[in-house]
Amino acid sequence: MAGKRKGPFQRGVGMSNLYFACTDCKTYVDAGYRWASWWLEEPGIVKRGKPVSVELVLSAREYWTPAKTDSADWLYSEVLPSVRRFLEEHRCHRLVFGNTADFLSSDGEGLLDWMQVGFLPLLLPRYFVERLGFQTWDQVSNFIERQDNTPWWWMLEWDDLHAKVRSKFQELVESGTRCRKSVDCKPGGH
Repeated sequence: MAGKRKGPFQRGVGMSNLYFACTDCKTYVDAGYRWASWWLEEPGIVKRGKPVSVELVLSAREYWTPAKTDSADWLYSEVLPSVRRFLEEHRCHRLVFGNTADFLSSDGEGLLDWMQVGFLPLLLPRYFVERLGFQTWDQVSNFIERQDNTPWWWMLEWDDLHAKVRSKFQELVESGTRCRKSVDCKPGGH
């Protein structure tokens, strides 16, 4: 694939961000980077791109109990609570583990249909509409102007991505999407 320009989600499978993703709801949450790799992936509790057993993850004691040090504060205060909430909310849905290349198509198509929740969410249209309740593009622009770092797509001309984000946002607002309904979780469901 020499010479082919890679999109922002095809960085390879080295040590990149790791997530739990619900393919039913098209939402994902940061699993904790190397911490998830060490305590979930290496022991075989999860495998990249494969279905997740919520019960196995919730019972992975080492993952949920890092040593109480300053360097683990981000796990205790941000990552682990949002992962637990995500797993409990989506426990009967189709969940996968991995980096974005494991649950998005190889060309990143459909990215704008997804929403990251929890720790350091990627700012995309569904997040603006469903989590922040924005109704106008001016609200999005003002919000982004107040951020220390702008989203990677904000100034990007590649593939008209900025215009696509704005168009998707407008589509969500016009469709009345305020809060996407989750797939019902029924005993014995998927």
